[in-house]
Amino acid sequence: MRGLRPWQRLVMSVCLCALMVPFWFAAQNTHRFTSGHRTKTEGPVHCAWDGPCKGSWLLPGRQQGSGEIEGLTFAADEEVLLDIPVFAGRDWAVTDRSGLLARAIVEALCGAIGVVAVLWVAWARS
Repeated sequence: MRGLRPWQRLVMSVCLCALMVPFWFAAQNTHRFTSGHRTKTEGPVHCAWDGPCKGSWLLPGRQQGSGEIEGLTFAADEEVLLDIPVFAGRDWAVTDRSGLLARAIVEALCGAIGVVAVLWVAWARS
């Protein structure tokens, strides 16, 4: 890498820093996968016609959680369903726990491929 010009080193550093974002998302999804709880919604779930569904759920220790429920879509007449099984934390919920792990793997792989590509281009240029 000694053959790189100072501006090329700067560009490489910026690219490597930007490639940390997918790793941050992968870490967040992995944390959610390991720290979430299986629970059910409490009360009605409200779904926008073309947007996300929002609801509330009860976590262990009688903590109340609420927010957007990813992976859940309803027709307007199905909003009255109660006790929908979700995997949740305090401010997030998903209907499919395995989706968290799959996203974490994809994000980590994309980040790793990006890092390898940046380093390979830098090595080829030097």
